Amino acid sequence: MKDITVSDIQVLWDKNQIDNEVSRIAKAIDNRVKNYDSVNLIPILSGSVMFVSDLMSQLENLRPGFYKMFPLIVKSYGNELESQGTKIYGHEFLKDSLDLDSPTIVVDDLMDTGETLLEVSQSVAKISDQEILTAVLLNKHGKRKHVIEPDYYCFSLDDKSWVVGYGMDYKGKFRGLNYVGTIFN
Repeated sequence: MKDITVSDIQVLWDKNQIDNEVSRIAKAIDNRVKNYDSVNLIPILSGSVMFVSDLMSQLENLRPGFYKMFPLIVKSYGNELESQGTKIYGHEFLKDSLDLDSPTIVVDDLMDTGETLLEVSQSVAKISDQEILTAVLLNKHGKRKHVIEPDYYCFSLDDKSWVVGYGMDYKGKFRGLNYVGTIFN
C-alpha cells in the first residue's frame, strides 16, 4: 500500500454513532454483571485506549466505583499488515492485581483473527475461575482464524478492508481520529 493520508480514509462510523453504541454495550455489560461486587476490565493497549476510555466512563456513570482497570500491552501486528504472533506484556502481574472473585472483561479495539482476545482470555482463565467476557469496538470477520466471537461489540464488518481511527492504526498512524474509517486507495 502506498503512503496513506487522511484523504484516503472513508468514514464508516462517526463519533456520534460510536458514542451511541458504546452507551448501548455499557448498559448491556452492566446489566449482565450487576450481581457482582466488582468487575475487572483488562484493556488491550494501545489499540483500545479510546474505546476503553469511553466505555469505562459510561460504566462508571452507571455504577461508580464498581469497575477496576488493569491494562495489558499486547503486540500482534507492530508496523506490519499481517499478525506477527501475539506477545502479552504485563500478564505476570494479573494474579496479584485482579479481583479473583469477580468476572473479567477483556476490552480491545477490534477482533479480527481472534488471536489476541483468545490468548488474553486463556491467560486470565489460568488464574481465575470467574466468567471472562470480551468487548470490542469492531467485530471484523474477514481474517478470523479462531472460533471465538466477542461477547459485546459496537459494530461489525465482514470484509478484509483495513480500518483506522478511534484507536485503530495503519503502521502507527491515524489512531487518534475520532471516527472509524476504511482505507480505500
